[in-house]
Amino acid sequence: MIERIDAADALNRELDLLEDVSHHPDSQHLHFWESLGCLVAPMSFKGKPNFQEAVERLGTAGWPVHSRSTGGDATPQGPGIFNLTHVYANPSGMQIDLAREYDRLCTSIERALGPGASRGWQPGAFCDGAYNVQLNGLKFAGTALRIRRCKADRNRHAVLAHAIMLAEPVAAEAIRAINTFLTLLGEDREIEIAAHTHLPAGLSADVFVGKLTAEIVAVGTRCD
Repeated sequence: MIERIDAADALNRELDLLEDVSHHPDSQHLHFWESLGCLVAPMSFKGKPNFQEAVERLGTAGWPVHSRSTGGDATPQGPGIFNLTHVYANPSGMQIDLAREYDRLCTSIERALGPGASRGWQPGAFCDGAYNVQLNGLKFAGTALRIRRCKADRNRHAVLAHAIMLAEPVAAEAIRAINTFLTLLGEDREIEIAAHTHLPAGLSADVFVGKLTAEIVAVGTRCD
């Protein structure tokens, strides 16, 4: 099920779960969540000119900005947008391969979506990247990773895999907010609502989450 939670609390929980797996690499966690409207940006954005001014402007407009520990790009959060946080450790002695970990995540989402799912760049989408999951040629999900060497076993790595997905059409207000944020940061690009899609008719978010959980199990990891 999808937990309704404050975005700042969800991001802090991600770090707590990553720390837990670092100390207990045989455990893992799967968390689906959504929050009220806000923006989430990677820590690297704090080094951009005018970042603090942009945060203050968006906060005044009702779009607080939170920072996350994974990479990626700025994303909106809010009704109709839900997130997957999967934290686990790779087997002892296995070298970390980012492409393999992204493939694990994307393949699970693609199989849960079914026909029409693919991956790749989507011009005009927020958090665009090679590991977007698309549905019928439009962006459905964005993905990001954080990797940390386990403290309990230095031969293993803890992986925080994150996906942001659209249960419903992305709101025009969310697109306006993220474009305002990017403009204030001096970014020469614009996010387009038409670059995105959402869960197909007849597939609810809760049913999709059940399918996705089963697919994550099927690619070889045990879920709590």
